[in-house]
Amino acid sequence: MEKTIIVITGTPGAGKTTVLNEALSKIDGEIKVINYAEIMLAIGKEIVGSEDHDLIRKLPVEEQKKLQKAAAEKISNEASGITIVDTHSTINTKNGYLPGLPEWVIKALSPKTIVLIEANPEEIAGRRAKDKSRQRDQESINMIKLQQDVNRMSAFSSAVLCGATVKIIKNHDNGLEEAADELVRLIK
Repeated sequence: MEKTIIVITGTPGAGKTTVLNEALSKIDGEIKVINYAEIMLAIGKEIVGSEDHDLIRKLPVEEQKKLQKAAAEKISNEASGITIVDTHSTINTKNGYLPGLPEWVIKALSPKTIVLIEANPEEIAGRRAKDKSRQRDQESINMIKLQQDVNRMSAFSSAVLCGATVKIIKNHDNGLEEAADELVRLIK
C-alpha cells in the first residue's frame, strides 16, 4: 500500500489532538498516528531527562533542530498507508518562533496535506486555563492570535517546499463534531 502522510498542526489549546481523536473514532480502517514530540522525546530522552513534552521547546535551539531531523527521518521510515503526524507548525521558544516543519523535516515527511486546527484566540486562552495536565504558557489573546498567524505562514511556506495542500479547520467551542467531520472528509 502506498504511504500518504498528513501533517496535523495547531496552536496549543486549539484542540488539534481532540479533533484528531474524534475524527479517528469515525473512520473504519487502518490509520497510523505518530506524535512528533513523542518521537523527539524517545530519541532525546537523555538530553531532556523527562517525559514532559513542554520541556522539548525549552532546549537550546540547536538541540531541538537535531531532534527534529532525527525524528523526521524515523517517522518517514515508519510511515505506511495513511499516516497522520501530530505536531506543531511553530514552537514558541525564548529566542522566537522555531519552525516545526523546516525544510529538513518537510522534505523527509513529504506530506500530501498540512492541516491547521484553529479556534478563536479567546477560546484557546479559555482551554489553556482549564487544562491542568500541561504546563502551558499564559499568553495574551494578541500573542495567541500572532502564533496562529505565524503558524499559517509557516504551514504555507512548508507546503511550497513539498507541494502539499494546506487545510484550515476551525474547532470552535461546541464545534468538535463539525471539525472532526471535516477532518474525516479530508482523510478519506
